[in-house]
Amino acid sequence: MCAGKKNKSALELILSDEVQSLLDNFAALIDARVTFFGPDGTRMRRGKEMCNSDFCRHIQSCPGGLARCQKMDLLKQQEAIRKRDVILYRCHAGAHEIVAPVFIHGKCAGFLMIGQFRVDDMLPSKDALLDSFYCQLPKFTQEKLTAITGSFRTLIDYISIRELAVLQSDRLRLDIDRYISQHGHEDIKLPDMAKKLGRSVSSISQFLRRNYGTGFKELLINHRLRLAESFWKSNPEGTVAEAAFASGFQDQFYFSRLFRSRKGMTPGEYREHLRSGEIPSSPRK
Repeated sequence: MCAGKKNKSALELILSDEVQSLLDNFAALIDARVTFFGPDGTRMRRGKEMCNSDFCRHIQSCPGGLARCQKMDLLKQQEAIRKRDVILYRCHAGAHEIVAPVFIHGKCAGFLMIGQFRVDDMLPSKDALLDSFYCQLPKFTQEKLTAITGSFRTLIDYISIRELAVLQSDRLRLDIDRYISQHGHEDIKLPDMAKKLGRSVSSISQFLRRNYGTGFKELLINHRLRLAESFWKSNPEGTVAEAAFASGFQDQFYFSRLFRSRKGMTPGEYREHLRSGEIPSSPRK
């Protein structure tokens, strides 16, 4: 695979350091290069920092060779996005590669690629030097290739679920969600979060209205009410006061009024529903 020039979209991709560890380990297991490319095709991380094989260097040194590699990379990346799955293919020079898209929040955050490798012993060509370089590539049996492809899918799912790769445009939302999750039960205010995230209060407020459709206070209240529900699911005998304080409310009466207005029932009624094994109904109209 070849890396294109860095541009704005590639620079907006943020990768967790855990991605490099995953790529290193996976590359070591299969003894082949594993690379994370940005959504524009720019190489971001590479397992074990493996360089291009002699086979690829030879092909790309030929007139038009590099351009053909870049074109095929792009075509297969686009195909992988359309199919939303792992693509195994033979490149124009005869080696095999695997590419798969990595989706975060429904957006393609980049691609994982394995290559190059071979599935047979000889390359049908008249270039003895190229043939010798081809034989140096790691060879995968069909059984091993099936195992690698399955593990590759698992690796991609892990990166997606753990959100180890995010686009810059999603980073602030991720940071806000993480901050609220970690500190929502504490006595926090909007300036506290803005300072922690390195943003101005006005920029955070605008972002919340644009992306969450609400303000900081409402976001915090909804989070704390969910904490109260979770508290009773784990502690069905807990009191209203205990649920209020555990979820970040300093006033149990204020908590009760909010809970009733949002949930359509008092905290006590909600707790009784849970005790009886019922799923609390939706708020009354």
